[in-house]
Amino acid sequence: MGFFEVFAGALAAFYAIIPSFGIAIILLTIVVRILLLPLSIKQTKSMREMQVVAPEVKKIQQKYKNDRQKLNEETMKLYKEHGVNPFGGCLPLLMQMPLFIALYQVVRLNLRYMGFRVSESAATGFVAIAGASGLLAALQSSKLAEDLLDPATRETVNQFLPGLRLDCNFLQAWRDVGTETVSATCGPGNPLVASLPYLLLIGIMGFTTYYQQRQLMSGRGPQDQQAQQMQMVMRFMPILLMAFAIGIPIGPGFPAGVVLYWVTTNAWTIVQQKIILARLGPAPVVATSASKSGAKGKKTEDKSKKTEDKSKKTEDKTGSDGKAGAKSDDKQAGPSPKTSSKPRGKKTQSRQSGNGSRSPARSGSNKKKRRR
Repeated sequence: MGFFEVFAGALAAFYAIIPSFGIAIILLTIVVRILLLPLSIKQTKSMREMQVVAPEVKKIQQKYKNDRQKLNEETMKLYKEHGVNPFGGCLPLLMQMPLFIALYQVVRLNLRYMGFRVSESAATGFVAIAGASGLLAALQSSKLAEDLLDPATRETVNQFLPGLRLDCNFLQAWRDVGTETVSATCGPGNPLVASLPYLLLIGIMGFTTYYQQRQLMSGRGPQDQQAQQMQMVMRFMPILLMAFAIGIPIGPGFPAGVVLYWVTTNAWTIVQQKIILARLGPAPVVATSASKSGAKGKKTEDKSKKTEDKSKKTEDKTGSDGKAGAKSDDKQAGPSPKTSSKPRGKKTQSRQSGNGSRSPARSGSNKKKRRR
């Protein structure tokens, strides 16, 4: 008895409570996530703390770029002071890998890990291994084994959603072939229509993987080098995962039951990270030298714009002063031609003529006075 049999026993126990193979996989996923919860919380906090120390790490890298040993010592010292484990994010993923491999085998070859072996002479195609005891004997008599051995219920056990069998993968549905446990084809009819539910489930897996990675990246500065590297991984990882699930590079692809496990894990992680990140508060914005130089460049540009505006204003003022001066000159120069105009000339002539006409009368009166 090995690890795969233990995993099959857990699925059989959940199936005995709720007779649905898909629900049993979901419940097993939730139990696994609850067991890994302390490590997951530590991982999220460590990722957030990495954002805090990122500027200090960059300073250390610039300071000791020619001394590799000193660089490692100072970096690890900084991580120790802030309680950061750079490999803490890998531990939950590494612990899930055995579970992922076990589920992959149990979903594909479930009866083999429940105390049965393939037999062409048997009516059901499988016979029980003789002399089984303990967990293996309990698996042979479990409800899940009974339903999988019965040809009438064998296909319905693996049926989870319309057109989706948990023991089949995308390529099997496309090629219209069956599996070891169920000889019936995975996708009868049009290959495109038959494989579409499997492709949609794989697409959901890729999207939820991308989204839960993006959650941890929220709040990082756009110029942060570490954030840029993580963004490249964030874009590449879901695509690679979907390719493996389809079975394009190597292997037959992931059975729908394994993809369902992954989608459930991602959904749990998204909700869990949202709660943890809300309690930790907003992520610190990392200010790098590039962003600082960009800010300084913006400040200098703003200053140059202000000086240009001031110079324009002074030019406008000088221009308006020049216009006002020209107007005042015109006003001052205006009266001189008016004084030499004809109306003024007439007035002066009339005065002169008036003076001239008065002078003979006055002279006549003076003469009379003399005579008297």
